[in-house]
Amino acid sequence: RLPGDAPQRDTNLAPDEIITALELPPRGFASNYTYLKIRDRLSYAFALVSVAAALDIAPDGSVRAARLALGGVAHKPWRSLDAEAALVDAAPGEAGFTRAASILLAGARGQGDNDFKIVLAKRAIVRALGRFVVNESLDPEVLRRVGPGPDPAIDADPMGGGQR
Repeated sequence: RLPGDAPQRDTNLAPDEIITALELPPRGFASNYTYLKIRDRLSYAFALVSVAAALDIAPDGSVRAARLALGGVAHKPWRSLDAEAALVDAAPGEAGFTRAASILLAGARGQGDNDFKIVLAKRAIVRALGRFVVNESLDPEVLRRVGPGPDPAIDADPMGGGQR
């Protein structure tokens, strides 16, 4: 739900309603998903930026479908169908990941104290998506800028599986 003319409401549920179940259709994302949470310090539970990503990868290595969302940057998870579409039919790699990140963040505007989040989000997106390819296929300079693979101090996988 977008805020519209009632930004104080985050849901379409009535006060006496509750969600009791959620059905997800079977998709190819079961083995290719990741969650990256960037925090200021280990003691802080909230994310400065988080990335949830899933790719349905075809046998030839191309992307059949993609899901990409940012947390910690808006009042709700931030998605762009255009950014997800930019990943489809392409081989996973640095150029496509950077392009998708740029599309997702195209309308991003900092408010002074949080301007750093735009750059941080772009790096986090490339890092998270980079988990789906062999690290050697990414340019070492990109890995240096966005960091190595999973780091238990900043990464979490709440589902207990998937691509790490």
